[in-house]
Amino acid sequence: MEAVSVPMEPPLFSIRPKYRTFCETLVVILFCRAGRRFAVDRRLTVILAADVVGFSRLMEVDEERTHAAFSTCHTAIAGLVAKHRGRIFAGAGDSVLAEFASPVEAVRAAIDIQNDLAERRLDLAEGHQMKFRIGINLGDVIVDGSNLYGAGVNVAVRLETLAEPGGICLSGNIHEHVEQKLPLQYLDLGEQRVKNIAKPVHVYRVLTSEATQGVLSITAAETFATNWLVPRLGSFQLVHPDMALRLEIMGRVVDFAHEAFDVGIREGHGNWPGLKSHMLMPVEFTPLCSPEFLARAGNIAAPIDLLQMPLLSWSISDDWWREWFKLSGITNPEPAVRPSVQLKTQLAISQAAMAGQGIAILTPAFFAAEIATGRLIQPFSIVAGIGSSFWLVYPEDHQNSRKIHAFREWILEEVKRGMARAVV
Repeated sequence: MEAVSVPMEPPLFSIRPKYRTFCETLVVILFCRAGRRFAVDRRLTVILAADVVGFSRLMEVDEERTHAAFSTCHTAIAGLVAKHRGRIFAGAGDSVLAEFASPVEAVRAAIDIQNDLAERRLDLAEGHQMKFRIGINLGDVIVDGSNLYGAGVNVAVRLETLAEPGGICLSGNIHEHVEQKLPLQYLDLGEQRVKNIAKPVHVYRVLTSEATQGVLSITAAETFATNWLVPRLGSFQLVHPDMALRLEIMGRVVDFAHEAFDVGIREGHGNWPGLKSHMLMPVEFTPLCSPEFLARAGNIAAPIDLLQMPLLSWSISDDWWREWFKLSGITNPEPAVRPSVQLKTQLAISQAAMAGQGIAILTPAFFAAEIATGRLIQPFSIVAGIGSSFWLVYPEDHQNSRKIHAFREWILEEVKRGMARAVV
């Protein structure tokens, strides 16, 4: 019997050669896209976790007032997180989770948060406070849209539970990054086992939250601090015995965003971005010398006679000298005697003047006691200035701080009292 040939269906993947390359490429693309669904985006980042101490108890006492207080705190936290270039990525109930690129900025944000919240007067039931605990960790996290997951987040949350009310705890890797970069003190809590984390976590407690809430940190230039501010600080502490003071004397300008100071005294025109400024007194200057020098010098009857005397600090502050001589009607003044020793601060120059080494040009407000007791003599009543002033400055977002408010009111009153005595 003759065999019958039956036509066969083409194989499923029998594709004409001219289409084969295109189809193979398409299959590869589809497989890659399917596989990408299972790929996980990760990154190394800093996590800050914060929550309210005893929130459930506060809610039980008064839900509405507690909710309003938490909303106020959350708004403050969000602003300070943004200020330090972080972002809040999650939060439920009384908790806040934030991400930072820098360990240093995260710790600075935490300190600002605790200091800000400590100063706030929240409307809560009598005898109740709203305090936050904060934990900070550097870890690898899973990125899912705007949210973050994983052990890096979980460790920060567990660190927060180890912090004291109003306090901050850091993981060991955060401490390693910030130890030499921030003016803080730390308590080493050692290895700690925390819930649902397999390995112990090395924990450090930041010793700033409770300890520094009652400490006012001030920065000021040497002569202002030594001759004007320090002699008056006793009266501030009599009025505010619960507040400690930390004064650092320095010649440079402080960056309040990155240094742990509450207020500063600056010389200038009062227009510093981000800072609140209060004018204290104009920068003024006049020649001063010791009575012994004046007696030895002989006849000093007119300002031009000073050019025959040793003018201390001529090359250092000759703009002051030239401005004073200009106000006295003398243009292009040139002293006949130039001292060989150059002194840079008013405090040092004043000591040379009181030792009889020459005539200094100084700010009379800083040497009121020496003038009053006759240790320094003002030969002429002419007092010059250059248009700048001394200012009390502090960050605008800290202007409601209780300790800053107390210092501001005190120093402005002291300046007013000093000006009244000068007029009399």
